[in-house]
Amino acid sequence: MKWVKIKELIIESPSWRTVFAFLIPIGTGILSGTFVTEITVNGEISWKIFYKSTSFYGLIALSFCMYFYNKAVFLFEQKISHFSDETYCTAYVRSKCLPEAAERYKELIRTGNYGELTQAMNELKEVLK
Repeated sequence: MKWVKIKELIIESPSWRTVFAFLIPIGTGILSGTFVTEITVNGEISWKIFYKSTSFYGLIALSFCMYFYNKAVFLFEQKISHFSDETYCTAYVRSKCLPEAAERYKELIRTGNYGELTQAMNELKEVLK
């Protein structure tokens, strides 16, 4: 549960998004420079030994981290953009409010006391307009 909160904080916080946008390219640059140094033999790049370089695996790991982080940010922003659509907002409010309202007014419905429920439904209709 705590991991989910940390993930949400990192993805939703503009400060953390800025930090990652700043640190990831720096890390990539450092690892790339290290990689070139590690595979350079006698002044020439030897691609045959790239798999022996630890920075190569660091670059792969950083690439996967960048992919998953950027995908999570994209999905978060996509969720937010849905709220610019009025139809989506209406459906969202209904999906969140109506089950709770139905539970709340279940007993009133069973006893035939529709007054409060009718008033609540009218208020909901006004809000959703």
